[in-house]
Amino acid sequence: MNVKRVFKPLAVLILMTVAVSSLGLAQTRRHDVSLSYGLVTIDQMADVIEDLVLIVITLGSFYKSEMDFTGAPFLTYHFSRNSRFGFGAAVGGYQSNGTLLNNITEEPVGPFKETNIVGALEIDYRWIMKKGFQLYSGAGFGARFRKGTYTDGDETETYNRTLPTFHLNALGLRFGGKVGFFAEFGAGYKGVINLGLSAQF
Repeated sequence: MNVKRVFKPLAVLILMTVAVSSLGLAQTRRHDVSLSYGLVTIDQMADVIEDLVLIVITLGSFYKSEMDFTGAPFLTYHFSRNSRFGFGAAVGGYQSNGTLLNNITEEPVGPFKETNIVGALEIDYRWIMKKGFQLYSGAGFGARFRKGTYTDGDETETYNRTLPTFHLNALGLRFGGKVGFFAEFGAGYKGVINLGLSAQF
C-alpha cells in the first residue's frame, strides 16, 4: 500500500476538522453526512491472507502477485428520527493492481488492475450521545461492482463482476459538534480502520 496515498487524505481530513472546530457542539442529529477514508477492506484482506489468488478468465488461469492497494474513500448519508438510530446509504470504492503469474509456469505475464465501486444500505445506533462525543456501532450490506483489466503479453481482457459485500462497524467514536472528526473500527467494504469528517444537522 502506498504510504503517501494513505496519509495525504488523512492529513487533509484532520486539518479540515481543526479549521471548522469553532462551529459549536451538536446535541441532536437528524441528517448525518460524512466523508471518510478507510484502510484494508475485506476483499483486500482476503487477497493478502490467501497468498496467491487464482483468477480464471478467457485468457487462461493466473495468480495475482505483487499486489498494491489504495485506500477506500466513501460518501455516506444517514437519516435519524430520534438522534440515536439512523439509516441511509454509502457509496465509494477502491483499486488494486499488481502482476499476473501464469498458473502453470508461475512466470509473470503482465499487469492487472481492478476497480471496485460499492453501493450499500446502512444502519447505525448511537450508544452514547454526549455534548461533543458520540459512541456508536453500525452495519451495511450492498453490492460491489468490480471492473478488472488483465494483460497476458499482447492480449488484454476486461472482466466485470457484481459481488455482494458488507461492512460491520464494531466501534465508532465521533468528536465535535455540527462538524466532527470520527474514527471507526470494524471489517468490510470501508476497511478495518475508517477515518473521516461528518456534518450533523
